[in-house]
Amino acid sequence: MNTPPFLQKKTFLHSPLLHIAYTTTCLTVIYSLCRLVFYLFNLSHFPEAKAVYFFDGIRFDLSAIILLNAPYFLLMLLPFKFIASSKCRIISNIYLVVVNLLAVAANLIDTCYYPFSMRRMTFDIFHFAGETGNIGGLIPLFLRDYYYMIIIFLGFVLLLLGMIYFSKFIDYKDFILKGKALIAQILIRVVVLGMLVLGIRGGLQYRPLSIVSAGEYGGVEYAALILNSPFSLMNTLQSEQLPERTYLNAKECDREFSVKREIFDNQYFTPPKTDNVVLIILEGISSEYSSVLADEPKDLAGCTPFLDSLARQSITFRGMANGQQSIEAVASILGGIPSLMEKPFCQSQYATNYVSYALPVLKRQGMSTHFFHGGANGTMGFDRMSRTAGVDHYYGMDEYPYRRRDYDGSWGIPDVPYLNYVAEQLNHTEGHFFATLYTLTSHHPFKVPAEYDQKVAKGNFPMQHAVAYTDEALRQFFAKASKSEWYPHTLFVITADHTNFEGATDVDYRRHRYSVPMIFFHPSQQEVFHSDEIMQQVDLMPSIFGYCGFTGQFVSFGHNVFDSSTPRFAINYLSGTYQFYISQYLIEFNGDKILKIWDLENGNNEVSPDQVLQIQEYEKLMKAVIQQYSNGLLHNQLRLN
Repeated sequence: MNTPPFLQKKTFLHSPLLHIAYTTTCLTVIYSLCRLVFYLFNLSHFPEAKAVYFFDGIRFDLSAIILLNAPYFLLMLLPFKFIASSKCRIISNIYLVVVNLLAVAANLIDTCYYPFSMRRMTFDIFHFAGETGNIGGLIPLFLRDYYYMIIIFLGFVLLLLGMIYFSKFIDYKDFILKGKALIAQILIRVVVLGMLVLGIRGGLQYRPLSIVSAGEYGGVEYAALILNSPFSLMNTLQSEQLPERTYLNAKECDREFSVKREIFDNQYFTPPKTDNVVLIILEGISSEYSSVLADEPKDLAGCTPFLDSLARQSITFRGMANGQQSIEAVASILGGIPSLMEKPFCQSQYATNYVSYALPVLKRQGMSTHFFHGGANGTMGFDRMSRTAGVDHYYGMDEYPYRRRDYDGSWGIPDVPYLNYVAEQLNHTEGHFFATLYTLTSHHPFKVPAEYDQKVAKGNFPMQHAVAYTDEALRQFFAKASKSEWYPHTLFVITADHTNFEGATDVDYRRHRYSVPMIFFHPSQQEVFHSDEIMQQVDLMPSIFGYCGFTGQFVSFGHNVFDSSTPRFAINYLSGTYQFYISQYLIEFNGDKILKIWDLENGNNEVSPDQVLQIQEYEKLMKAVIQQYSNGLLHNQLRLN
């Protein structure tokens, strides 16, 4: 093929430096297009996106581009003529295509996965893949459901190949000129190298760009739009070392927020006799799917008729999850330890710390501890984390006797047969017990067994259909359990691991992203009420102790909600930003400064600190919680003598 006329002029630069500029520019355009695809497929999650977020994202793109392509850029800076050889050029082009196609693939995967995770992927995705034994069976399902991403990916393949094709018209035979030009060429390379380092840092600011930086630009709700997936992955590549926090001196921090739990008053009512506890964790089912628990206008409600009937006979709270992933939930719910860092606690270097958990206290008092999950054994690390927290008997898909018959082909055993199996197992359990039941079906690919496809409500999108199926499974479980001898003296606590609004539109994510059920049902209780006080997942174990009148000492970042003297708040962590919910406010804090304060009860209005009279009190409590968490894990001090 002949060289185009406009490229035939001898005045066209012969420089590897021009090649660096050309490649960087092309890749920046490609990464920006990935962000546009991410935005267009997740429009409902970014209702107030601004054009400036796309320009802010270029800084993160350049950082990822230079890091990923550093070997290529350094090669172009070498003053040796071998880099002009056809063999070297072919190898460098293959490197460019492969590495950047992997980056594009990561961005496109996140485009599909974001409605589930509500954040860009971090390096723990590889731990997740390693711990999910059936990941090979899930890949075909994702490819089937998101087939259109393959077409978009092929479009990016063509763009990258086009970039490589036109790069051949940039010749770079002259590397170092003789005489005075030699010094100039060396200086130019030093300057370019400095610019590359500056690009990786993201500018001249004191600290290099990090995931936290994205929250400073657009707030936590737009951080994922500003970030790109390769940057997020590389930024969380190393094992995360929590920083030493010194917001308060040690004694003041303990006075403001102690992690020791030993007094479990119930100031609301005299609890009925309770010998057993069944803790039910619903997969992805937000409070917004319940007609009783949802906020007005209850657009997503109507999928949970049985759960609603149970809630009307129960004590309920304004529930908040401490995370957005299933893998974070067990540590928060059973262990009282939220994941206030990029890596889930159970996958962090601190997971093996000696922590004084609550379940061993109950075991020492004669209760057996059980954990039921219909997924493949080892998935999400549930078995390991539950045992770490004090569970003695773990039941996964391997223990299920009819797994060949009932396996759903993707995740495990559907909820109806599995919950019936759990009821039977509990009937054969001797003595008092604490049993955790984790449901499964209300998860992508939202596969409802054929015999129930027409029996439960369809809703407006697949998640609602799956939620209705899980609700039917709960109905059958309680129907069977109610006939057992242990039922009248058992406390049932129902919550969810996180929320899942896949397919929903017009969701108030700032208010409802972490909104999960918090239901206390006892067949013999007389008290029924709903509290608008915040209750977070880490509050569950102290509150179970408070409800039942159990005694003992353990460590938890939650409180007993039946003690009116304890503070009511929720905390979680997303894209480098702590989110602290207290009263009607949401405080976004990056570890150094407050980024924003939102008034959630008045239309998500942003307010200034001087408008919130209690802000200093709230800020002090928030910092004490973070300091106890960071320093306690860092120094392995979350244990009692």
